[in-house]
Amino acid sequence: MPKAGLGHLLVVDDNEMNRDMLARRLQREGYTVTAADSGYRALELLKTEKFDLIVLDVMMPGLNGYQALQIIRETHSIADLPVILATAKDQSEDVIEGLRLGANDYVTKPIDFPVLMARLQTHLQLKQLAQLKDEFLRIASHDLKSPLSSILMSAHIILEYVPPGTVMTEENYELLTFIVRRSEEMQRIVTDFLDFQAMADGKLSLDIRPADLNQIAQSVADGNQEYAHAKSIALKTKLSGPLPQINADTARIAQVAQNLIGNAIKFGPPGTEVLVHTFAEDEAVVLEVSDSGPGLTDDDFSKIFVKYARLSNKPTGGEKSSGLGLAICKQIIDLHGGKIGVRNNASKGATFWFSLPVT
Repeated sequence: MPKAGLGHLLVVDDNEMNRDMLARRLQREGYTVTAADSGYRALELLKTEKFDLIVLDVMMPGLNGYQALQIIRETHSIADLPVILATAKDQSEDVIEGLRLGANDYVTKPIDFPVLMARLQTHLQLKQLAQLKDEFLRIASHDLKSPLSSILMSAHIILEYVPPGTVMTEENYELLTFIVRRSEEMQRIVTDFLDFQAMADGKLSLDIRPADLNQIAQSVADGNQEYAHAKSIALKTKLSGPLPQINADTARIAQVAQNLIGNAIKFGPPGTEVLVHTFAEDEAVVLEVSDSGPGLTDDDFSKIFVKYARLSNKPTGGEKSSGLGLAICKQIIDLHGGKIGVRNNASKGATFWFSLPVT
């Protein structure tokens, strides 16, 4: 059986038998399908539901497929919502009319199901590529442009004031440190984007080997000490041990720990503390990262691990992020058969955590 979740389709046909038969066959292929018995009903559904593609019958009473298509295109572009017309008319002028009004493709009745599937999959793939392009352009224009401008400005200052043979001052060394940190931010944004797409396409493979969560936690914490110091944040560890062994992709679990620890520092106010705590519990090992920031709102909790979610807290040092980090963390932990979550602390701040089953 093909896996579910391939897309949400809207099938529009006034003929009940044709409509139900097509809907059932598409559902067997793994698609979520909603059926409408008229053009009017289809327009009503579009106001409240999000669809990935529409299969639209042309010859319907009241509001025919051409008329419904014209109204759909007033609010949904060809790239945003593909429409495949199903028509008994195969005259070239009828096909041209449908394409002129904004149809992406057409099939003739009686519908050849393998032909419909091939065209449907093609247009869903084209839609996904268009979304990827839009997302990357958004990242390039919003999340990468600002740090790149800062990097270039700092580099120009160093070029001007530190010619060859000149002793570098502490201020110029700090500029170099700033360049490195901002470059690492940009690298993480691009890596997050590529990782998320690899996961979405099912192309992310794990290198599962025996691993020690304490070693991963200590290594990631050590790598963030300079970052925490620069923001006047005390980064501490409390590693219970020895911990039971786990089977995991060390690099990917370190990526999750880096995200949680890095976020705690990124959003932490100067003068506060971040604690990394590991322990064993109920046939699992747990890593917690606690901060002393403002904590999370109810709205934050509803979207905490959602793609491109923006939470109420803002980075205290003007740092940038992809908006994908926590969503990637959840997918990595899910792939390991673990759990991930967050809670507000009793006093102040929040604690992000994940657990992994022991070997």
